[in-house]
Amino acid sequence: MSISMQKALKTAHEAEKEGMKNYLKYAKATKYENGKNMFIQLALDEIDHMELIEQFMEKALKGEKITSVNVPKSRLAKFMPDLKDIKKGEKADVSDADALKVALIHEEKASKFYLDEAEKAEDPELKAFFQKLADVEQKHYAIIKAELDFMQEDGFWFDAMEFSLEK
Repeated sequence: MSISMQKALKTAHEAEKEGMKNYLKYAKATKYENGKNMFIQLALDEIDHMELIEQFMEKALKGEKITSVNVPKSRLAKFMPDLKDIKKGEKADVSDADALKVALIHEEKASKFYLDEAEKAEDPELKAFFQKLADVEQKHYAIIKAELDFMQEDGFWFDAMEFSLEK
């Protein structure tokens, strides 16, 4: 594996670790059980990703043949929590929506990073690995966006109109 791919995997690992820390901070700060559960599940997904990246790196550094890696679906894909309140942690004046917006930015950046690295990867297994991670991050983005839309009561949920005022 090339030095640039090693750096990409190390960067991916650090990004997942940072995401995990932030999600745990948000889970600790919110008073509502459903909000806590959503952020805890996101943090657990990030831990899964870190472990997969570590396994991939270990095999590659040992010169072992890299085989297809199964990236599990997000735990959050199984349910949609009814989030009522989230606070950012140290700052009490951060709105519920602001915490979700920070999470959206993280997921969007992670997805873009993985897609960019998949594009650069010469090894087909590494390319597939990065693409699978990007897919999971895109699903996280959709779930967080749906919660933000719900909180803002804009009439959309998962980008679909919840109701129509027309007959």
